[in-house]
Amino acid sequence: MERKIKLTIDSNPSNIPFLAGALNKLCSFVPLSDVESYQVEVSAAEAVNNAIEHAYDNKPGCIIEVVFTLRPDKLTLDICDFGRMMEYESQTSLEFDPHDLINIPVRGMGLFIVKSIMDEVSYRSDQGKNVLTMTKFLITKGNR
Repeated sequence: MERKIKLTIDSNPSNIPFLAGALNKLCSFVPLSDVESYQVEVSAAEAVNNAIEHAYDNKPGCIIEVVFTLRPDKLTLDICDFGRMMEYESQTSLEFDPHDLINIPVRGMGLFIVKSIMDEVSYRSDQGKNVLTMTKFLITKGNR
């Protein structure tokens, strides 16, 4: 059985904590640990922030959809925008010297973090709609 809910927000950064809180509450109904729930929340916040900043150039008044889909074996979040396409393939690694902690970049790590903490991440763009799909697999008594 699949259960789905779609949240729609304006592209205003002040909406991100509101969205994160809603996702946190939704995760409380899913068999996830507290850490995994937090990972889902952080990933969504990063993805929505990227949509606001990069797809919409920080312009409020644009639509961002977050589709929360729960299946017996996984939780999927689709972050959808209708702005500029993302350069998804170029965001696979961080380029800095890990021994030079003073100069670690402050920006540009969001998608890398998302890819590191979610189980699957993919991106597609079709007819003006951009969709970042993030998946967290569930371990339940039924699928162990």
